[in-house]
Amino acid sequence: MSAFFDAWHYDGKSAVRRKVEVQIIGTQFFLLETERRHGPFAFSDVEYVTHKDDADVYGLKGADGWRLMLSGPVPTDLNAMLPAPRNYGGWVDRLGFGKAAVAFTLASAAAVAVVLLSPQWLAPLIPSSVDEKLGDALVGDFGGRFCSTPAGDAALKKLVASLDAHPDDLQVEVAKIDMINAVALPGGNVILFDGLVKQARSPDEVAGVLAHEIGHVREKHVMQALLRQMGLAVVLGGIDGNSGALVNNMLSMSYSRDSEAEADAHSMKALGGANISPIGTASFFDRLSELDGSASSSTSDNGIAGYMSSHPLSRSRKDAFEKSIVKGKNYKPALTPTEWTELKTMCTQDRKAKSGFGFDFN
Repeated sequence: MSAFFDAWHYDGKSAVRRKVEVQIIGTQFFLLETERRHGPFAFSDVEYVTHKDDADVYGLKGADGWRLMLSGPVPTDLNAMLPAPRNYGGWVDRLGFGKAAVAFTLASAAAVAVVLLSPQWLAPLIPSSVDEKLGDALVGDFGGRFCSTPAGDAALKKLVASLDAHPDDLQVEVAKIDMINAVALPGGNVILFDGLVKQARSPDEVAGVLAHEIGHVREKHVMQALLRQMGLAVVLGGIDGNSGALVNNMLSMSYSRDSEAEADAHSMKALGGANISPIGTASFFDRLSELDGSASSSTSDNGIAGYMSSHPLSRSRKDAFEKSIVKGKNYKPALTPTEWTELKTMCTQDRKAKSGFGFDFN
């Protein structure tokens, strides 16, 4: 079979635009000029390039710059031998736009699910040695802000031991920072800010918050949040020189609703095991839920925005702690009055501890 169709052609060797006839012979074709014949070329080597100036443009495998341009309606015989035009891309055109859109949506949803859910199964696989080294590198001495007195340290140690069966796995400190906040960091590190301790009305309130943060540690929420927010590269690759920026980011880490609920449940269970009333924690949350940290600069409001940004407050959380109270149970204070005073004034007594917030150490 032999048929002829008019077309335009660039041979890839010069910028001359040639008017040619396409001669089809079986599965091959020639391009005929007045005095020259180019080819033969196999239709199987022809690739669709683009649509330009009302013409479909084709290329040839292995021949850079080779172009065949067909304008107007393409004859049926020739059209049957040429590759189909691409409107969106190879696989999109093969599936069709509708099916491709559905496939892309499903793939995007799967990718989001991996990002959101993978930390839950990946976090437990991170070796404890990595967790500890990351915690040591990031926390260090917290810029010299940790407070320490013999009596205050003893009171804090007693409180931790009453709330957790393996206190030696934890490193709990009080930082001389006037913010109502408490954070759990890698390596079993839990930090209570002095602003929170001072604003607490009883050691039971501090016990509930501390048990909540320990719950984040025990349930692997810290590593999950770290993986989700900062990525696996930071966890496995350590930190760059700017550890202060990473600490600031970690202090603002937020947990999912499920994680917060699990930490609350851990706190209620720990308080029950220590025979400490959860009413103090409920009262603490109740007071915090009345504040937003933006309308006042009074002492009671100082730093509340920091706590609320990483610990969502709600009446339901307060109600949950109230409901965990066992009627008729003989609860005991988390600390004696003397121990409570020592813990509460520890940062005031420790003149060596630096104060303030914002980290500039390397």
